[in-house]
Amino acid sequence: MTSEPAPPATVLSLTAIRVTDLAKSTEFYTAGCGFEVEREFATAGFDAVILRAGPAGIELIAPRAEPEPPQPGNMFVKLVLNTPDVPGLLARACRYGGTEETPATVLPEFGGMTIAILRDPDGYRIELVGRPGTDDH
Repeated sequence: MTSEPAPPATVLSLTAIRVTDLAKSTEFYTAGCGFEVEREFATAGFDAVILRAGPAGIELIAPRAEPEPPQPGNMFVKLVLNTPDVPGLLARACRYGGTEETPATVLPEFGGMTIAILRDPDGYRIELVGRPGTDDH
């Protein structure tokens, strides 16, 4: 009996979200949340910026022909960002256009994990997670 070789591992590269103001959203995710710009590009239909935080990425897409704001709807739930400093990241993100929904809260029932929730400038939900004793960058 011969076995097939295992396929190469699949890695999620990024999540793409539609934004209304590309510059404002780029500033929110870089200055506010600590992402770095990987590249910027444009097509005939949209302008985009790819941002990275370690291996994870977000592609911000600003369509040229759709002036109405994006509707996150009920399919997209949230982005989750791990950080060793939940209160600090929450404060910084809010200074750059984020809106706090839930303050940084320690959850003893989850091993002392700290959680906070905010919305980005377009209303996308972001959960900040800090795990005690780890450096989640």
